[in-house]
Amino acid sequence: MFEAGITFGICLVESIAGSIYTDKFLKGKMQRKAVLPAWTFLYFILESLAGGRISSACPLGSIVKVSADIWIVLFLQMAFYQRDLPKQFFVAASFAGGKEMILYIITVLYISLNKAGWRIFDVFLKKGRMNSMDMVRNWTAVSNGIIWTVIILLYALLLNSYLFIMSAKFVKKNYRLQKHENAFLMLPCISALCISITLKMMILSVEKGVSATIFDKVPAALFWVPFICLLLLSVNISSVTLFQKLVLLNEEERKRSILENEMRQMQREIAEIQDIYADMRGLRHDMRSHLESIAAVIGRNGGKEREELEHYIGKMEETVSRLDFSYQTGNPITDVILHQKKQEAQKQGISFQADFTYPGKKQIDVYDIGIVLNNALENAMEAVSKMEGKKEIRVRSYQKGSLFFLEVVNDFSGRLAMDRETGLPVSSKEDGQRHGLGMENIQRCARKYRGDLDISIQETEGGKKFILTVMMYELFTPKMP
Repeated sequence: MFEAGITFGICLVESIAGSIYTDKFLKGKMQRKAVLPAWTFLYFILESLAGGRISSACPLGSIVKVSADIWIVLFLQMAFYQRDLPKQFFVAASFAGGKEMILYIITVLYISLNKAGWRIFDVFLKKGRMNSMDMVRNWTAVSNGIIWTVIILLYALLLNSYLFIMSAKFVKKNYRLQKHENAFLMLPCISALCISITLKMMILSVEKGVSATIFDKVPAALFWVPFICLLLLSVNISSVTLFQKLVLLNEEERKRSILENEMRQMQREIAEIQDIYADMRGLRHDMRSHLESIAAVIGRNGGKEREELEHYIGKMEETVSRLDFSYQTGNPITDVILHQKKQEAQKQGISFQADFTYPGKKQIDVYDIGIVLNNALENAMEAVSKMEGKKEIRVRSYQKGSLFFLEVVNDFSGRLAMDRETGLPVSSKEDGQRHGLGMENIQRCARKYRGDLDISIQETEGGKKFILTVMMYELFTPKMP
């Protein structure tokens, strides 16, 4: 179908494009700089050896050739990337199906350009401009060189465009495919491969010792074959797009459900805390009054009994003082959150400082402030608890006009890995789909008030500081998360 020069160029394009496409989906066993050249070289060698031999040696060469393409990709995936069979089969099938469809598109273009070249040659021949064999050979060499270059460049453009779109539409590349999901993604690719095999069997025929292509017998095939191939490529892309939208929708529903559960739990706790808070204020007042009265009575007596009673009352005053919250932020909910986190920090030997004031205008719901503050401090506690030596967490809030800022700073060790899809830190927990929602919940609450979060790492003399800044805009009416 193609001359050797075109075959060589196409195989080289497939080697490079396939290595880049695979690398976007799978996790390598080695560094990317080593994997890509090795993949390109081995794929080129294996494809070059398998291509011509299989198609000529086997009666069902079309089926074997397509199968060999997939198995070569799978073999290289096993060699260079960590095992993930559902995704590996999808990558191999989508790559093989896409390149088969694009090959038929450029086959039609190749035939059309060849015909156009021969028509121009006939015109020159009739006008007497081709009057020697040297001129004919030169014309053939130049025209073939131009056609080959155009074909290879167009193939590279179409294949890379298809693979880029497939990769871009497959947003959740770290998502673990289930069996039914993998089947949904594989079926369009398998359909494309089956149609490719059918066309390979039909495209060339021999009648009375003369070979002819389907394009010679049915000229309309020059339009319908590339049109069908473009439709099949679109189906592959559409299936990935639809699947990813369903995945994102399910994930959003899951996150919404978790957030709603947190809010309902917080609402119940708020009602209880407000009652407890009022009771504790009254209790502290009454207890101190009683202690003052008892102290006055004791003051009239002397001796050893007085010393014992004063010591006893001192202990009671210490107990009563524990009922006082460490922080008076302007809202009982944020008081309790900071108080609890400080007690947890003290038990773990973590220095905890807070300069937080609940927004005075109160246009930001206390539930949302509570979710942001609680998740931010939980993440900080988790990060700091893994460290040795001096550990510190600082919380502060401030306002600039209508903007409310919450800043949490904690000591940090190691390196910060950011998720390319969300722009948020990757969870260090093993079950990343169930855990690591703290930052996402913070971001969701911030965006509810037309704000966002910012994450930075600051190098200091004592080590690294992880800085989380959350911004909320008070003037806007909050939207539903």
